[in-house]
Amino acid sequence: MEGLFMCTTFALQNKVSILLGQNYDFYYGHGLIVVSKRDLLKDSLKEEGKKGVTWTSKYGSVTFTQFGRELPMSGLNEKGLAIAMMYHEDGQYPGEDNRPVLNELQWIQYQLDQYASVEEVVNHLDNIRLEKSMYELHYMVSDASGHTVIIEFVAGKLQVIKDAQYFTVTNTSFDKSLQHANQFKETSVSKLSKRVNSLDRFTLAYRLVENKSLRYASSQIPIEEAFAVLGEVSVKPSLGSIWRWVGNKIPPTFTYWSIVFDMKNLTIHYRDYRNKAIRSIELKNFNFSKVEPVLSLQLDNQLRGGIESNFKPYTAQDNERIIRLSYKPITEIFPIEDQLELAKYPDTFK
Repeated sequence: MEGLFMCTTFALQNKVSILLGQNYDFYYGHGLIVVSKRDLLKDSLKEEGKKGVTWTSKYGSVTFTQFGRELPMSGLNEKGLAIAMMYHEDGQYPGEDNRPVLNELQWIQYQLDQYASVEEVVNHLDNIRLEKSMYELHYMVSDASGHTVIIEFVAGKLQVIKDAQYFTVTNTSFDKSLQHANQFKETSVSKLSKRVNSLDRFTLAYRLVENKSLRYASSQIPIEEAFAVLGEVSVKPSLGSIWRWVGNKIPPTFTYWSIVFDMKNLTIHYRDYRNKAIRSIELKNFNFSKVEPVLSLQLDNQLRGGIESNFKPYTAQDNERIIRLSYKPITEIFPIEDQLELAKYPDTFK
């Protein structure tokens, strides 16, 4: 499988460091970083006739989004809970039942709003049914105490992987990916396939994570090591992808964002396709109280270093900017008036 949300996510962790790395691979790289607040009353997005979810956010968070505020691809909350998603090519969500429903992206925001640990997330998984709005996804969830799980749905059944030796996910179910990777246990990393399909990408990422984990078994894991893994498994422009774009009008998928969440230090580091400078966001520099406004910052910027002071009060226009760009290719099925309604949706929170 090539295209769509290709994406690669992994955890590098020991008793000293807990890092979650995510490559976001897609057709375009614009986005918005949102600083969400605690104590906001929210009603979920839902289709007519479906049972939605109402909740009050317990924790503030910093999230990365492309399809609208409250629909993040990944994020970190003030308690050190981090979540990242990947497209799941053999995923299937449960069928309809009487549980309330969240779509695949708002589910991420809900978890960050409500829970402080992986254990809490896992203990409440059955309360809400995930429903696809666009894509089936699977998720990696890590917390500041060092717990990590992979959450995925196969044939409509929930699977929670808690005991992986090395936590790595691409776009195929974890068990199937690991079975593939184990065929190459005796192959040196330098001789592994560099193709960007899901299974080969998983194999390379898994072995790189294994090597880094052994090297830093009991010492601080440098942020640069996580970015090194992300760089090795990134999806880069190729002649083939360019010709598919020109000949068949299929836009190429690149790695547009590379993000490293440092859960122990409540810090996010990231770079993007057009700006390789690493930018850092320390959550301790934000006031997550409801009395302060929600903040946002254009993700695809030309900043470097610590960027907290560049965040400004969020406006619906910030949301509309990314929504119009993201939904432009599907305006026929998601018209402008619906896009504008989505842009204003967060203004309903109390």
